[in-house]
Amino acid sequence: MAKKPGTLTFTQQQQQDLLTAIASGAERVSYSDKSVEYRSLSELREILAGIDADLSGAGARRRTFRMVAPWDKGL
Repeated sequence: MAKKPGTLTFTQQQQQDLLTAIASGAERVSYSDKSVEYRSLSELREILAGIDADLSGAGARRRTFRMVAPWDKGL
């Protein structure tokens, strides 16, 4: 399923970096040339939960279809 424009996609490396930061108690995470400072460890955990959901596909909606027959029994 394709992502909608404007939605974020995450990598397993970003997930691992957040896990490492949480385990060490750090509130700053660096990616190559960028650095992000979070307000608290609870914010890190909240973001990690979102990344987990994104990577597992749990956030994806299932599309359901219902077909209705366009005819009757003729009674």
